[in-house]
Amino acid sequence: MLLQREGPSAVEIMVITFWRSVDSIRGFAGADLEQAVVAKEAATLLTQFDQRVRHFEVAVKDNA
Repeated sequence: MLLQREGPSAVEIMVITFWRSVDSIRGFAGADLEQAVVAKEAATLLTQFDQRVRHFEVAVKDNA
């Protein structure tokens, strides 16, 4: 999911991804699961981005 919100001087973007397992994340991100993986093409378009990410487990899923 890609979320955005207009700020006074820039647009803030939040990326939310869903993974099947921690092993899947490890296969994508490597050993340091909290090191952000940002493609060079994307990084050149951004004025700044977080270097670290946070992982959460889905506690409740609403299928409505």
